Amino acid sequence: MAQAAHKAKATVSADIDNAYEGLLDLLPLIDILITSRELPHRLTGIADERASLVEMKARYGCALVGMTMGKRGALLYCEGQFLAAPAYEVPGGCRDTTGAGDAFHAGFLYGLLRGEEIDTSMRLANATAALKCRDLGARTALPDIAELDHFVNNGPAMPQEY
Repeated sequence: MAQAAHKAKATVSADIDNAYEGLLDLLPLIDILITSRELPHRLTGIADERASLVEMKARYGCALVGMTMGKRGALLYCEGQFLAAPAYEVPGGCRDTTGAGDAFHAGFLYGLLRGEEIDTSMRLANATAALKCRDLGARTALPDIAELDHFVNNGPAMPQEY
């Protein structure tokens, strides 16, 4: 599917957490690659987070590379710049992180599809992940659009540690 989408000039996004057979063939087809914090190090051998993202972009040509970092938020590398966004505190405390990465990706793509800048899309992504974590299960506490927008504008972000 990635080959067909790439050939059709569609934007290809991927959420990849582990190295697996065929991954090195897939990566050059991806435009938006946001992984777990550990994957860039596994693929490049570079421990420094920023340097590993630069290397991922250089090796595979993705327009945007990034990583989710749990309570530390997210870090992206795009057009020669790093963009960092802090995580949000989970209202009422974190009950379950199952599906938080998927929620992050959904929020990020939602932002891009509605025409937001990357930094705003990152805030939407972090907010979606935080709201998801307030209840058990991967989808139980996902916000609707009104709740997400309200939270992004009013929810407390955690201190940034970059």
